[in-house]
Amino acid sequence: MKFWVRLEEWLIAVLMSAICLLTMANVLSRYILESSFSFTEELTTNLFAFVIFIGAALLARENGHIGFALLTDLMPVPLRRTVLILVGLLTTLFFAILFWYGLEMVTQQYEYGQRTPAMGLPAWWMGLSVPLGALLCMIRFWEGYIREWQAIGQAQAAAGDDRGADA
Repeated sequence: MKFWVRLEEWLIAVLMSAICLLTMANVLSRYILESSFSFTEELTTNLFAFVIFIGAALLARENGHIGFALLTDLMPVPLRRTVLILVGLLTTLFFAILFWYGLEMVTQQYEYGQRTPAMGLPAWWMGLSVPLGALLCMIRFWEGYIREWQAIGQAQAAAGDDRGADA
């Protein structure tokens, strides 16, 4: 599992570096040559879509997304676990819908032979960020939910040990 996390981290680093270099090259070109590269905006925007999904998936694995921990931490353990399952199901539903429509979009781009306007690349290459990102997010969110489930169980066990020590 650690290999995949490191791979995602490296992918984000490489893609963000490429975005920065492309943007810097375009700015320098604009000021020095008084002409900009037409492909940089298209490429950086599409690379950024991949970065967003990979980053969201990494955050999901670590439970780094904004949540309502203040409310759920005050709940009894069975209710907290019920809320965790409900949130997991709703998140999965959202990403399943995003996956489905993303796959439909990529299929249409492929079937119609659509190309990107500036670079002339197959549009489905760039469109893959949506279904692949949604699938990765589903996997990583569930990894985070499983870790949270285990943390709730450990907290419950620790609370039970504390009560036993007081007696």
